[in-house]
Amino acid sequence: MNIESIQYNAALAITGAIKGTSRVGLYRELGIESLSSRRQTRRLSTFYKLSNSMSPSYLYSLIPKANDYLRTRSHANIPYFFCRTLAFKNSFFPNAIEEWNKLDMNIRTSESYEVFKKSILKVLRPIPNSIFGINNSAGLKFLTRLRLSLSHLREHKFKHNFQDTLNPLCSCSLEVESTEHFLLHCHNFQLQRQSLLNNLNNIDNTIINLNDSDLTKLLLYGNSNLYNDRDNSSILQCCISFITSTKRFDDSLF
Repeated sequence: MNIESIQYNAALAITGAIKGTSRVGLYRELGIESLSSRRQTRRLSTFYKLSNSMSPSYLYSLIPKANDYLRTRSHANIPYFFCRTLAFKNSFFPNAIEEWNKLDMNIRTSESYEVFKKSILKVLRPIPNSIFGINNSAGLKFLTRLRLSLSHLREHKFKHNFQDTLNPLCSCSLEVESTEHFLLHCHNFQLQRQSLLNNLNNIDNTIINLNDSDLTKLLLYGNSNLYNDRDNSSILQCCISFITSTKRFDDSLF
């Protein structure tokens, strides 16, 4: 088992997500970067110090120097090393220079190491999806599975090749059992949905006028641009109450 898989399995345990969930989506949910991205952050941060003479001279003197013509033509890109082997290409200086030249010039010319590192983290570290202080581990597990598109729903299981799911159609009709269908349309849960809509109406009576796509997204994530944390928490809790009341996710998944 490699180190990245250990972090992935830890993220599964934290969120209650199902093995097979997209690693990128899972890390985005938690707001953590992959270990390769962390190594990239450390490598670029070290290179910033080298290129700004903040390290011993015997180290920064190894950085290739561009002549004035090349510096003008390539917007201060640093010349690449000639690499005869893949091992050398993946070593610190060739790898760091390649990544450095891809950075936005405003990041490369950061006024300090602290500013540079913050800028790099903004690029490489995803912003986590908020749960707005909700303390309901079982409910959040189900909500997260819907967010990450791997749950009991037949569309999710069909896409992930579950042997017991031969098609993505819902048992209520000929419509695919998607997240949107489950939350807003499935005939099996009309009473629970009416309770959901009533609760949402108590928070904001304009919510139920949203189109299906926007309403589904609101139920899963809230919307910090429209509502304060208290209202967003209430919206997510309404969604969690609906999910648990349907008992759709109560059976064993495997």
